[in-house]
Order: sequence, then structure tokens, then C-alpha cells
Amino acid sequence: MPTRVMKSCVLLLTVVCGTAAVQSPPSIIGSGWGLDHVIVAVQGPEVVKDVLESKLGFSAITHGKSPSVGLENTIIFLPPAPYIELVWPYQDPAPDARLVGTLVRKKIALGGGPAAYNVDVSDASQTADAMRQLGLRVNLPLTPMHIMPDGSQARGPWQFADIDPQDQAAVPYGVPGGPGVGFIAYTNAADRMKPDRFQRVLERATQEAPDPRRPAGEISANTARKLRAAWVAVPSVVEALKQAARFGFPATRSHIAALGETGEEVQCGEGTIVFFEAKHPDSQLAAIVRKKGLGPFGISVGVANLKAAQRIVKEGTQATFEIRVEKSRRSFVVPAELAAGTVFEFVQE
Repeated sequence: MPTRVMKSCVLLLTVVCGTAAVQSPPSIIGSGWGLDHVIVAVQGPEVVKDVLESKLGFSAITHGKSPSVGLENTIIFLPPAPYIELVWPYQDPAPDARLVGTLVRKKIALGGGPAAYNVDVSDASQTADAMRQLGLRVNLPLTPMHIMPDGSQARGPWQFADIDPQDQAAVPYGVPGGPGVGFIAYTNAADRMKPDRFQRVLERATQEAPDPRRPAGEISANTARKLRAAWVAVPSVVEALKQAARFGFPATRSHIAALGETGEEVQCGEGTIVFFEAKHPDSQLAAIVRKKGLGPFGISVGVANLKAAQRIVKEGTQATFEIRVEKSRRSFVVPAELAAGTVFEFVQE
């Protein structure tokens, strides 16, 4: 073989092999939104009314029941897509119920708080294939029946890509791939993203959750507009970042110090996940971990008017909250004991 031809073949093989080496599996999220909603366990609807609405200034809209997991819920919408789902048990779960029912009940026994979060993907089959390329066993369970507010029953307009429980058990609680992290695809995704969705939710909130404190044009009195992040306590931030990277969630930056610790943030579509490690025994986070263990513990919410949110929460809780500034980022944190077990960060959008 002539030398020039041999060199060309070697170069071609190098390019082909190099391309194959750097190719990554199909996106876990695909064309989905990313961080979609956080599931918060509460003792019952009275906690929603007395704490989440009255004290913190959110507007919760009655939604329905999920008989298979035995949970009832209500929703804090943060259009265009994300929301906070507040859930509590109303009956025993089915023997083959998804893990979230167990996680919710365990969190309630510890005083309530975030039990899980879901990532919006598109579509579920593509996500399942991508996760199988990571060596995970994945199934696409049939969506269970959902009871609507009017008592009618229907299958929800969503589909989960569920990782096998044995594979989940090898990953820390609240880290992608582990317990408490779901992957959901919506069959009505186009409707959820319509430009008029905010106005539709606003009209519904005005009718179903009237609040004289609500500013004109806002869904909630605290002016909540965006689900920014889910906060998760992990045994090792370094390992959590590596695991998140496997799912295509890249590290972005060190998060503002909160509760005596500094978190590391990963991008999850339009939202983020922030991993915190309790390195300081005397930190507030260490106290939370001692009381409730590792896993999801907080939610970061973007608001249209931080001063208005601060005033609403101060009046509701009779506590003072310092606005912290990190470069152009302004925020304040409400501790779990004042928010039914959930640490809330409010951030100026």
C-alpha cells in the first residue's frame, strides 16, 4: 500500500474512532423542560392553608387524588411549566405503588418537607433508551388512574420512565438515578407551553384561591414566578456531581452559601439542582440532616418582587429575614421550622 494512502487510512480511522469515543448517549431530557416539579409532603390540607398560603403567600389550587399511591394533592403553579406539588396521604397505597408514596409517608413522619422531584423529559421512550445506555434497567409503567376535583377518573396526561428500584438503591436519595428523582413526560406538553398559560393559571387562582394580598397580575401574593432549584443534602457533593454528569446535568457554579454550607449547582434543563454536603457539624444544614437525613430538603423560588415576598412572609411568620446579596443575586431564606418542613429560598428574578 503506498505510504500516502496508508497515512490517509490511518487518519480516517483516527477521526472515526475519535468521533465514536466522544459521542455521548442521547439526551436524558431530550426536548423536555428539565426540573419540572418538587413533591412536598405535608400533614394535610390544613397545613397548606395555614402555612403555605397564609404565612408564605403562595396560592395553591385544588387538583385531585392518586388512588394507587394513596395521595391527595394541591398545586402551586409557576408557569409556564413547573410547579410545586403539595401532597398528603388519604388512603393506603396499592401493593405495587410507585416509590413516591413511601417517600412521602417517611417525610411526613419526620415533620414534612420535600420528598421527591420530577424532571420533565420528551419523550419517555427516548429517555428510557438513553438511561439503558448507561446500564440501567428502565420500565415505562402504565399511568395509573387519577381522580379529578369533580370526582371523575381518568389516566393522567403523563408517562414515567422508572429506573429499577435495585439500580436506584445504589445512588443516594435525591441524586439523579436514585430514589426521589422521577422522569416524567407529558402528553399535553404543547398545551402547557402555550403563551396564554400564565393568564389561564392566574384566572384559576383568582377563583379558587382568593387572596386580598395578591398584587395585580400575580398568581401568588408573594409574587412567586419560577421554580429555580431543588436543594438536596448528599453524603458527597463530588460524587453527586459525577452522577449528575452521567445524566447530562453539567456543573455550573458554586451556589450562594446557605444554612452554613456552600452548595454546588448543576443545570437541569430550565432549572437547577443544588447539592449540599454537611461539612460543618454546627451548621444549620447539619442540624437538618441529623433530624431528617439526607435527600431533598429545600426549594428555590424566583419572585417578581423580593421586597413584597419578604413583607408577606415576615407578616405571616412574625420573623425577620435578611436579604442576602451575591453579586447581582438577591435572596432570603425561610427555615424549615417556619415552612412546614421545607427550606424555602426566595430569589429576585
